[in-house]
This record gives sequence, C-alpha cells and structure tokens, in this order.
Amino acid sequence: MSSGVRAAQRAATRQRIVQTAVDLLVDRGLAATTTVEVQRAGGFSRGALLHHFPTREAMLGATIRLLMERNEAAVQQAEAEVPADLDRVERAIRVLCASIVRPAFVAELELWAAARTDTALRDVLRREEKRARTDLYRVIGEVFGADVVAHERYPVVASLTVQFLRGLAISDVLRGERGSERLIADWIAVVRTVLEGSDL
Repeated sequence: MSSGVRAAQRAATRQRIVQTAVDLLVDRGLAATTTVEVQRAGGFSRGALLHHFPTREAMLGATIRLLMERNEAAVQQAEAEVPADLDRVERAIRVLCASIVRPAFVAELELWAAARTDTALRDVLRREEKRARTDLYRVIGEVFGADVVAHERYPVVASLTVQFLRGLAISDVLRGERGSERLIADWIAVVRTVLEGSDL
C-alpha cells in the first residue's frame, strides 16, 4: 500500500471520528461525548482514536470546524425559510435567530461554557476561537448584505448581534422559542436605530 493511500485512509478515519463526536455532542450533549463513547458509536479501535486524538480535549477542539459548517448550513436553510419580502435588517436578524435554534449552535456554546472550568479544554478551544470567530462574522456579514456591512456603524451591529444571538440561544433552552419573539422584535428596532444614527 502506498504512503499516499495510507495518508488518505488516516485522514478519512480522523474525519469519521470528528463526525461521530459532533453527532454525539449535538444529539446527547457534552457529558456523553467521551472518547470511549465515540469509539463505541463509530466502531473505532482504541488505538485508532488515540492516534488521532490522544485526549478528549483534543477531540472536542476538532469538532469546532464541523460545528461551524453545520451552523452555516443552518443559516442557509433559514434564509430559504424566512420570507423574502421583509426589509434587509429584519430579514437578516430573523434568519440568524432561526439558525441559532438548530442544535449545532447550542452544542458549540456548550463547549465554550464547559471551558470555563476545564483548563485543558479552554486551551484547545482558544486555538480554534480565532478561526471560528472569523467564520461567524463572515456569515453574519453575508446575511446582512453588502449595503449594511458598508455602514459605518455596522461593526457595532455585528458585535452586539453576536452577543444577542448567544444569549438568546442559551435562554431558549429554558424558556422555549415562544418567549423570544418580543426580544427579537426589540433587537430589530435597536439595530434600525443604530443604523439610522439616532441616539438609543
């Protein structure tokens, strides 16, 4: 077997491990996403899993990229579902809010929350954070559109919208989506006010 074939097989195994870990994280939560459970669910040998990910933290860190891909797919799905006749600001915010109720977004937040008391996980996630943040802001900019992104106050809108989305995703776990409509409407009004240049 050539070295190129072996390298391709190793890469495929690594990708399947990450995929299995993401599936567990999304479906059953962080507590259930152990190396042993990933090994069992994916049918991997212990040696294969440890070869790619010697620690649970390394494995969890590797899930961030795939979670971001799923989050971006959720945004694309929401764009197809949210009415197109809304104005740019309302439609963008409703698309983003619809996407965060998908499980992958909450699963990613669960990782960041766990890192508060897990220094090994925090160290791994910090290495992924810059790229993840870049992807997140790219997606948000694409949803708002070039005209809004070009506005001098857009950086404030983007930054605060990220914080709003994260808070809404966490509170929805307890409160449910029905309690979010008033908050979403209020945030739409705030963003319009910021972009219009009025004082809050």
